[in-house]
Amino acid sequence: MIKHQRLVTGLLVAGGWLLLLVKGPFWLFWLVFVGLGTLALNEYFAMTLARHSKYDRATGTLLGLFPLLSAYEGDPETVSAALFIALFFLIVYLLTRYPSLARADKGMNGFEILMRLGFGIFYVGFSFAHFSLLWTMNGGKYWLILLTVITVFSDSAAYYTGRYLGRHKLAPAISPGKTIEGMLGGLIGSIIAAIIVRLMFFPGFNMMTMVILTVFLSMVGVMGDLTESVIKRSMNVKDSGNILPGHGGVLDRLDSLMIATPVLFYMIHFGILGY
Repeated sequence: MIKHQRLVTGLLVAGGWLLLLVKGPFWLFWLVFVGLGTLALNEYFAMTLARHSKYDRATGTLLGLFPLLSAYEGDPETVSAALFIALFFLIVYLLTRYPSLARADKGMNGFEILMRLGFGIFYVGFSFAHFSLLWTMNGGKYWLILLTVITVFSDSAAYYTGRYLGRHKLAPAISPGKTIEGMLGGLIGSIIAAIIVRLMFFPGFNMMTMVILTVFLSMVGVMGDLTESVIKRSMNVKDSGNILPGHGGVLDRLDSLMIATPVLFYMIHFGILGY
């Protein structure tokens, strides 16, 4: 039953995502990611501030939306400014709330709350803003398709390779289910998928450069996956949420892309790719 739910949910999400990328206008894409970002922020703060006031969680979600909303302009400087403004207001919030926080015996000091809120604003809000930033670039839709295909094929190939051939643990202290063999299988799957995307949408892109880029982005995606695993393991939760049957929460599905998308954006923005 769970596998059936996972398959159906995955197909529906993939179909909707590709339809949005190919046919959807930018304003709709931006609006969808504001919504997804709100859900992801709620999931993050529900995990990390479960024992704290709903006002702390609501404040973190609201401030995390600053960079997300500002991405509509397609200007990375505006997004960076919005991030600073969000962190500035976070400091104001903490200073005004600190007397009550100091009186409340919740096993967490003010600095720890500041770090959990601040990291959530950066990790979720700032990272999510780069989906919209990447869209506004020349060929942005196709770069997003490339990232999606790399991530999906990498995850699928890693799962099946690890399941049948996995012997050596990749990061047992963080995610015991991941294996080195699975990671290598994921790399092969992502390379094959990226070559197909290159032939369809990037015919002028050097093949070897595409392969190297794919390997790099796949490894960055693994880092993003492990980052969320660290958070979940530290908070003793299995999934970030249950909004996607068989898949968990928004963070569970987009954790790899959340890190890979900003990396790809800045590689293009600063001319590292030269394409």
